[in-house]
Amino acid sequence: MKWFLKCIRNYVNFSGRARRREYWNFVLFSALLVIVAMILDLICFGRNSLFYGLACLFLFLPHLSVMARRLHDTGRSAKILIWYYAVWFVWVIALVLSGVSVVLNGAGSMSTGFLILLGGGALVFLIWSIFFLVWLCTAGTVGENKYGPDPKQNEEL
Repeated sequence: MKWFLKCIRNYVNFSGRARRREYWNFVLFSALLVIVAMILDLICFGRNSLFYGLACLFLFLPHLSVMARRLHDTGRSAKILIWYYAVWFVWVIALVLSGVSVVLNGAGSMSTGFLILLGGGALVFLIWSIFFLVWLCTAGTVGENKYGPDPKQNEEL
């Protein structure tokens, strides 16, 4: 729990490094918080809405910052995250525009271009996610790197 609170306190700190323990504990407690929010939504509203959305908004920046620091610990730049989300955003916009054109043209079945865009993009993001998973599970650089001192040697908690 202390790692989760550390990440919440450092929610806009995109510099420095984060240990694997810090990242994965944050992911664990975030998942638990989102599950609790979903249960509250189901009890109160009968569907996921208010509490789930608030929990996701609350955790978005802390998750990005701890992920950036975790990538720094492995010696990688956090610019990878910017590219990932930029490409994801463009892909979603392309899917929406392509889907709207399919609907407006009155096509009974989905166009081949839409299916290629959907499947190709999904495959690209699956592969990219596997790379992220491997990087996030990789041990950090021992000693100081260009992103800061080793968090294992300078443990504050």
